[in-house]
Amino acid sequence: MKDSLIIEELQHQISKKLKQLVKVTWFLKGYQINDLGQITHLCIQKTRLNGKWPQAIFKLQHLEYLNIQGNNLQNIPEEIANLAKLKVLDIRINQLRSLPNSLSQLTHLEKLYMGQNNFKNVPDIIKQCPSLILIDLTENEITDGCEHLLHSESLKNIYLKSNQLKSFPFELLKHVQIEELNLQENLIYNTIPPDINVKNFYI
Repeated sequence: MKDSLIIEELQHQISKKLKQLVKVTWFLKGYQINDLGQITHLCIQKTRLNGKWPQAIFKLQHLEYLNIQGNNLQNIPEEIANLAKLKVLDIRINQLRSLPNSLSQLTHLEKLYMGQNNFKNVPDIIKQCPSLILIDLTENEITDGCEHLLHSESLKNIYLKSNQLKSFPFELLKHVQIEELNLQENLIYNTIPPDINVKNFYI
């Protein structure tokens, strides 16, 4: 099925007209098409999905960027693996508590924005995402599981501001190269070693 037909199907499922945009930005709802007629970017934030994923999304096999924040979503379906070319997933301001195992099949996924959800632990599937460079878990309820982030072979930018952390596995930072680590507005009490390998560190 052509992507143009899939967009028509999607518009029926969300009961909203989507505009074709020259450039997708965080405040504009719509989609972007490349020279081959393939939809590469889609923004349907705050479209009143009420926790339901439109199934047409998973047919967009050329999708590289998906913004679906602010839709009261409680999970990410296993079908997310169908979006094999996805590079950026912005799913902030929802009700997520966990991630599907199929997330690790997104071999091109580089940036994962999950701020303002209901995570209490860092999902261990994160360490199996082979290309993930940035993860944003700002404003959740995380208390542990941070070691999964530092066991990742690709993560460079980690944002954990405004959670409920009381400790962090700083000793693991000796063995990885992190560009930016934000732990502000937590209650971390354990000692920070002097030789941590972080370029930009905020606590």
